Amino acid sequence: MNALVHVDGKPYFMIGGQTHNSSTTTKETLEQSWRAVERLGMNTIAAPIYWMQIEPEEGSFCFDQIDWIIDGARARGLHAVILWFGTWKNGTSHYVPCWVKADKARFPWSLSLSKAPTRTLSPLGKETLAADIRAFERVMAYIRDHNQDGTVLAVQVENEPGSIGTPRDYSDAGNAAFAQDVPPEVIRWLNEWSDCYLKRAWQKCGARTQGNWEALFGVDGAEAFSAYYTARYVNEVAKAGRQVYAIPLYVNVWLGEMYNRVAGVDFPSGGATCHMIDLWKELTPDVDLIAPDIYLQDYRTYDAVCAAYARPDNPLYIPESPASVMNALNVFTEIAERGLTGIHIFGVDSALDRSGALRPSYEEFAHTVKILSAARPLLEKYVGTGRIYAVAQYEGCSTLNFDFGEFLGRAACYTANGGGFAEPAGFMDTFHTAPEDYAVRGKGLIFDAGDGVFYVVGEGFRLTFTRKDNIDQMAASVRASVFLNGRHGEYMSVEEGVVDDQGTFIPRRERCGDETDNGIWTHWDVGVIRVVMDR
Repeated sequence: MNALVHVDGKPYFMIGGQTHNSSTTTKETLEQSWRAVERLGMNTIAAPIYWMQIEPEEGSFCFDQIDWIIDGARARGLHAVILWFGTWKNGTSHYVPCWVKADKARFPWSLSLSKAPTRTLSPLGKETLAADIRAFERVMAYIRDHNQDGTVLAVQVENEPGSIGTPRDYSDAGNAAFAQDVPPEVIRWLNEWSDCYLKRAWQKCGARTQGNWEALFGVDGAEAFSAYYTARYVNEVAKAGRQVYAIPLYVNVWLGEMYNRVAGVDFPSGGATCHMIDLWKELTPDVDLIAPDIYLQDYRTYDAVCAAYARPDNPLYIPESPASVMNALNVFTEIAERGLTGIHIFGVDSALDRSGALRPSYEEFAHTVKILSAARPLLEKYVGTGRIYAVAQYEGCSTLNFDFGEFLGRAACYTANGGGFAEPAGFMDTFHTAPEDYAVRGKGLIFDAGDGVFYVVGEGFRLTFTRKDNIDQMAASVRASVFLNGRHGEYMSVEEGVVDDQGTFIPRRERCGDETDNGIWTHWDVGVIRVVMDR
């Protein structure tokens, strides 16, 4: 697995939750997040630190927030990702110190076309960049000195950078920069890229080799201009921080696939959107990864976004997403299809109600956390190998079919979900007979370990195998009949168990008879199922 982070020298699949924006204001406000992460069984917390709280007076620093995060994670056996809310948070500059906000001559803010000031600092502000760098260097030094055990896995540089409220900075400085010729390195990259959105926009405008941003990119010129200066700014912050402490660094993205998709209105202009990621990757060599925050849930959009960010030079990691049923389905699909290497849900502290109980709307995603946690060593071994198959029961689906080469597989889901060919669920075991054990969408993963060995995790489906060898035998009733297939499954063994961090399967219970006659069933609370076929 080509992952952002490693633990003990091995890739690490992060399964975690991110706190709400202001939940790390005090040690006490962070407590709800700790309770939620532990209740859900996650392995990672992502928590922000604020420039305004780190450096309340220029040159005077307080690192209490970092202590609360590191000490709290360490005490609970968790890992942490620290989010630097510096110049940008959600395309604005709300978390900068008051001394930055007050000195508008030294720290210029982006202006809209009508010259109205936005609440976003301009990426052209040299003094702003220098101040952000100084603060980030101190942050990285403090993390370095207090992270000898590797509790902190990564640091997010800024948060959804870009400008919300205007496509670009229309100040005098911004207008002067926008009127200048596009830098020659951008022209060189455009010629080198095989195909991408920005190159097509350039070609549509005549593929000119000289001219300003509007001349070369037309309607996309303002966003490209903002992306160029925002990406350079962020990379300078990352570069300075990396020189202090070489820990994985990433930038997250507010997607451009929002509302009317107008840059600066519906999303921050200048961020590393699907349209601008190629430019960002050229300009941010000191950023390890660009990660999309995906709140959109329809599968086509979700997959298109993942396809844009899952690149050989950019492992797919989703740092923000909702704890929804659709997100659970999409996560399994993207693990198999796009090599997803980690997932965090946003606002994890909202998972618990005032009594500390898990809110019902989080229940099904909580199952997904348990499933992914049980499969984590397998994920770290097989993600990106082509040996993972996803079970994801989208609307209208009742069964899914797989070709494993030597065997065919069929996952029959327990709920019809609009499917016209739904089958009876069948018996699982004496511990799983309640209606809620069946009333979930089918979801999970199948790992083909080779030599007739499969690992299965998930819930809401049962899996049957048919040997793909001889059509006459495949057509025989003991294989072809849905009823008989399970009872004549060619299993050498079927076992429930766990997989340890070294990848060794440790069996806990062997299944046979009624527990296998309806196929290989799985549930969020049974760990990993190992199936060894009789070959």
